[in-house]
Amino acid sequence: MQKGKPARRSRMINSRIIAAACGAVVLIITSAMGTQVCSKVITWGENTAEWNRALHLGAVRIGCSDPPSSCASDVQQISKSQGVDKVFLAILLKPDQTPAYAREYSQWSINHAALYEVGFDDFVGQCERQKLSMPAMSALLNDIARGLKGANPKLRLGITVYEDELNSTQFRLSDLDEQFRKSVDFVHLYPHYRNESHSFSAAVQQSRQIFPSAKIVAGIYAYDRRDYLPCTRGSSTPCTNQEEISLFAQSFKDRLAMLGSSDVEWIEFYPGNFGTESQWPLWKTPRMCREERLQECIDNTKAMREVVRHTLNP
Repeated sequence: MQKGKPARRSRMINSRIIAAACGAVVLIITSAMGTQVCSKVITWGENTAEWNRALHLGAVRIGCSDPPSSCASDVQQISKSQGVDKVFLAILLKPDQTPAYAREYSQWSINHAALYEVGFDDFVGQCERQKLSMPAMSALLNDIARGLKGANPKLRLGITVYEDELNSTQFRLSDLDEQFRKSVDFVHLYPHYRNESHSFSAAVQQSRQIFPSAKIVAGIYAYDRRDYLPCTRGSSTPCTNQEEISLFAQSFKDRLAMLGSSDVEWIEFYPGNFGTESQWPLWKTPRMCREERLQECIDNTKAMREVVRHTLNP
């Protein structure tokens, strides 16, 4: 990657982007930035202490594919290092292991209250990879849900669903057994594209129809996704830098406005690494960010986070 003049130009461009993006959210009412936000922000992974204060961080979400004994250690470590008393744990869906693991987590959580939720990231994708019939899939999920709440009924069950999956004809979430759907405590609802075809409020309503007992965790991608997906479904054109920031700002505004009402209980940022953006390991994956764009990806990501900082701390 070339250094010098192009990099200076990138910083000047992103200064203008930050200013424009912050301007897009100045109309958010003060009450939405006060007590409603306090301790209702989740990040995927760790952040610096300064950023945790700016975010009013209330919980951390992590993924773990190891047995419960190892994942439990991760839960304790990140709870302590991040100063939070709630950890949302995402595990793998494996028919031969997960039901037994669920029972272990339930038992362990009785004396370790930091484990607030156990669930599945990319829920639809994990279900599809099992290649089970819908009745068999429902039976497996019901077994897991019963095990998870068997020893500790207060342990939450969560799933990540993308907004465009709510209308999928390949894996119909509404075809899952009603008993399981009612056992889901949290739906981590994420967009796939910066410019989604339907409003977030409509997606929330549809999620609640499918999972009637669930509260919504409003997910948002706080990093540059220009190389990962086009700006809009059905298009091959990526967002411009300005669109990437301004659409993020609008998405954040929409979610923040619903926090504390309409069954939206948390806001979740993926990834964490607030304050250590350049150290995010997935930058090394070309699909996440092409090598020649690395500094631009980092700058855009920092710009989004400045929107968050200015909005939550007016």
